Amino acid sequence: MQRINWIDWAKTLAVITVVFCHLPQSQEWFYYRYLQACIIVIFFWISGYLYKERASNGERWKKYWNSLILPYLLWNIIVYPFWLARYYFLHGGMPDIYSAIKPILGALLLESEDYFCEPLNGPLWYLPAILILHIIAYLCHKSKYEHIIWAILCIMSVILYTTNKLWYFAPSLTSMGLMRNLPYYYIGYVMGKRRLFLDIKPHRDFVTCISLLTVSIILFSWHLKAFFSGEHLPHIILFYPLYTCFLFGALYGCKTLDNIRSKIVINLSIGTLLIIGLHMPLISVINVILSHTTILSPYHWYEALPIAVLITFLLYPLIICSKRFAPVLLGKKQI
Repeated sequence: MQRINWIDWAKTLAVITVVFCHLPQSQEWFYYRYLQACIIVIFFWISGYLYKERASNGERWKKYWNSLILPYLLWNIIVYPFWLARYYFLHGGMPDIYSAIKPILGALLLESEDYFCEPLNGPLWYLPAILILHIIAYLCHKSKYEHIIWAILCIMSVILYTTNKLWYFAPSLTSMGLMRNLPYYYIGYVMGKRRLFLDIKPHRDFVTCISLLTVSIILFSWHLKAFFSGEHLPHIILFYPLYTCFLFGALYGCKTLDNIRSKIVINLSIGTLLIIGLHMPLISVINVILSHTTILSPYHWYEALPIAVLITFLLYPLIICSKRFAPVLLGKKQI
């Protein structure tokens, strides 16, 4: 499939932002909370936009196995020794059997957190969430009531997300992510099927980007104010408009970069899964190293940003090696 350059830019900038948001920072900084709340929606929209029907069930599940299931298992397995090392560093000894099994159960239960389990590699919740949405897309596509079913699912997801904000009944990161992002996968899915959002007009795209991001920032400020004042309904109602404005503002911004073609951007886009799978252990290592310098976590944003870029490019050689020797780590059968 021919690569879409502005989508490569969107994935690259989004994954660097994910790394940035996972670095320990003060929650009081407005734009940190803004990016932390909004950035993941880009991946869900892109997944829906690029969804393709497969010729057979066997081909479909082979694709899901290679791109989602196997990478989820492998990256959890790879990160488990880092979890053990971190536990030893924090507690001065190795975990007992019960403690050692908790993150394994958490991974098997889609990065769940409960009294008997904990997430092993939290950012990987995205993979089972996308798998579930791809399966839903396939099943809905077989029905003549496809879009009615999707509309019902979108309404249900909003209701469940709203109630979960009150009662916190969702047991896993995957279930919470699904409830929050399902409508945006569907929006991407419809736009991709109808081949919308393909035209590039840099001046229009730039103005639209600035306008939508400005509106989203204003809405997020209002959204936070409602949260801190205990106004649950306005807090939730504002969430989806600001999410939508952020999503399309960011996408239009990436379309303004479409004429800039870079092999580095393409490789980082291809390596998104590796960065998501490995950046948390690397953050832990860098935190330990920097704790012996004048730079201490939680970081200021101007410290966290170069660290996020550094982490991304420390992983870059692994992306290049994985492209050649282990494409499965990138969610690919071959490249």
